[in-house]
Amino acid sequence: MIRVGLIGEDPYDKVSLKNLLAKKFPKVHFQPLLKGIRGNGLDSPKTARALAEELKSEKFKLLIFIRDLDGLPSQTDLKKKVEEWFAPLKHKAQDILLMNIWELETLIFGDIDVFNKKYGVSVRFSGDPMMINNPKEKLMHETYKAKSKFQQSDCPDIFSLLDIDKVAAKCKYFDDFLIEFKRKVK
Repeated sequence: MIRVGLIGEDPYDKVSLKNLLAKKFPKVHFQPLLKGIRGNGLDSPKTARALAEELKSEKFKLLIFIRDLDGLPSQTDLKKKVEEWFAPLKHKAQDILLMNIWELETLIFGDIDVFNKKYGVSVRFSGDPMMINNPKEKLMHETYKAKSKFQQSDCPDIFSLLDIDKVAAKCKYFDDFLIEFKRKVK
């Protein structure tokens, strides 16, 4: 079994990505790391030390670092900031950065029918999910009158239902990530 560590801003992000990838890669064990560090805590110098300490007892083929861009693909200054954050944390050459355009919830728009079915809504979306400002807030807004309201804590369940191929077909940054991931886990 191949072991892959997941490092991200939020526990829900790590578990959500784990749930999405596990269906397509059943021979890979995805393990969330740095459970006590959240949000901007990843920017702290303590993160590198905490990661090094955690990796002493755990062996992984590679690590996936999950960060939200909190912006659009054209905002190169934000991209540079995330890439500069990733560079010193990269443990091995095969480690990967999954830089979510805006935020992880963008991927839900890649297979919006799952969301519609779960919440009994009819969100219509056929464009490029990477061009959505604040996708999490948009999903919350779409369910404000629904029986069940979307919350970030729902993401792990939603991601376990998404069709990874549909998501990759609509989200170029995620497709690029999958191509790199497949190459590195072989």
